[in-house]
Amino acid sequence: MSEHVPDLRERRRRETQLEITRAALELFETQGCAATTVDQIARRAGVSPSTFFRSFASKEESVLGLAPEFELDIDAWLASSAPEDITLTAIEALYERSVERFSAAPHEARDRLLRTRRLIGRDDHLRAAAFATEAMTLCRVTDSVAAKLGGHESRSYARLLIEGAGMAMRIAFDDWAERIDAGQDADLVDIYRTTLRDLRRVVAG
Repeated sequence: MSEHVPDLRERRRRETQLEITRAALELFETQGCAATTVDQIARRAGVSPSTFFRSFASKEESVLGLAPEFELDIDAWLASSAPEDITLTAIEALYERSVERFSAAPHEARDRLLRTRRLIGRDDHLRAAAFATEAMTLCRVTDSVAAKLGGHESRSYARLLIEGAGMAMRIAFDDWAERIDAGQDADLVDIYRTTLRDLRRVVAG
């Protein structure tokens, strides 16, 4: 799959989204998600509330919904793949692609993820929103995989493919973040690959 190159309009839209996310993170860190309003975020970001809602559906999404690339990747992959090629190994390779892209991203992107993860750990409101967002994403991707598999496999099989691969990704990210917070060197790609090897050992055992 070739990388999508955004045009000027898309780059401006993404920059506006980043400004909103930066503002939301700062406010959530100082006063909590529940006490923060969309108007406050928009004012801090220097945009109007209507511009905020053109970028995000909710204040929670402004820090949780900025990484749609995996869904775009899997949609493109599904469109070009035969049902027999939709395997756990293939989906794990898509996750690894996301990990590699994230590892190559600017430091600010990694810092935003760490800040968001810390917020989720201590803010009950944002944690509930994060769980709901992840569940909806998994449902959408599972539906896409199940539709592609058609009568070849059950929806439960499609769900195991997506959630099994997703579990390894979450564990790898948690391990990476914990090492960073502890002041250790951590390579997310290596951690993800090690997590996959550990998963194979668990399944085999």
